[in-house]
Amino acid sequence: MSPDDFRRYSLGSNWLTGLKDTAQKVVQTCRLMVGIHDYEYYVDHMRSQHPGATPFTREEFHRYCLDARFPGAGNVNKCPC
Repeated sequence: MSPDDFRRYSLGSNWLTGLKDTAQKVVQTCRLMVGIHDYEYYVDHMRSQHPGATPFTREEFHRYCLDARFPGAGNVNKCPC
């Protein structure tokens, strides 16, 4: 095996970091599949991508996610069918 092949197939020195990142993404995906949104991920995203914007509070974020998932759920007069 050549040194290049060895480097290509070895896990490297930061394989544990990659494993932790992958595990976090799997957990986040599972949470999103069952409707649990990740507030901490949202705040990190807002800080890094939209530094001038004020992020929602945890309660506002939760309400926003519920309204996005169940539109009209807060509107009592709306026909449920």
